[in-house]
Amino acid sequence: MDEKFYNPEDSGTEIDLLELLKVVRDNLVLLMFCTVLGMGLAFSYTRFLVSPTYRSVSTVYIKPSVDEGVVNYNELITNQKLTDTYTQIAKSNRVLDRVVAKLPGDITVEDVRNAISVSSIKDTEIISISATTIDPELSADVANTVVEVFIEQINSIMTIDNLRIIDEAIIEEQKVGPNTVLNTVIGGFLGLFLAAAYVLVKKLMDRTIHDRNDAETLLNLPVLGEMMYYEDGIR
Repeated sequence: MDEKFYNPEDSGTEIDLLELLKVVRDNLVLLMFCTVLGMGLAFSYTRFLVSPTYRSVSTVYIKPSVDEGVVNYNELITNQKLTDTYTQIAKSNRVLDRVVAKLPGDITVEDVRNAISVSSIKDTEIISISATTIDPELSADVANTVVEVFIEQINSIMTIDNLRIIDEAIIEEQKVGPNTVLNTVIGGFLGLFLAAAYVLVKKLMDRTIHDRNDAETLLNLPVLGEMMYYEDGIR
């Protein structure tokens, strides 16, 4: 026997496009408020609670040997492959322990490891070593000290003297982070998402009958008639 009665488990769980647009229109103020609130919170947090960071960069060149004024092509290729090995050595504990010993203050190996970035420039024999901290002078000091110790250890480990400094790290007063604009935009989207999720869940959980369409959908019965509602004293 088919039962034409309301079952909360299989009705009212779908929202068509027009109904969705109506939900957005009815809750537009809330959505806009949460978006602006998210942007404001993200901006305030980034601007006033997060310390700015500064980056300094030094570059090192793996110098090929020259025989009678001619550079050996095979050695150039070998040096390009060596850059991967060298970048790993630059980040090794052997290097970082000695870097920490040379730096002032209570700086740990993990502090230096988290601050530095070592990478090779593609298809070249150039290695870039950068340091990012909340102090522009410290960033330059860390980068230059890493380069200094790195060259010393390469000479010791591989018994070759083929590294040359191209650029020493200088003090950069221009901050590189945090990105206030990006964080503000992300905060706005997050606020909008949370508000939209709240509105959608509230709509899906709403079992109130507002009109004949709701009645037909929720009760799975045709509407035979409608009764007008008047507030007291109004006809």
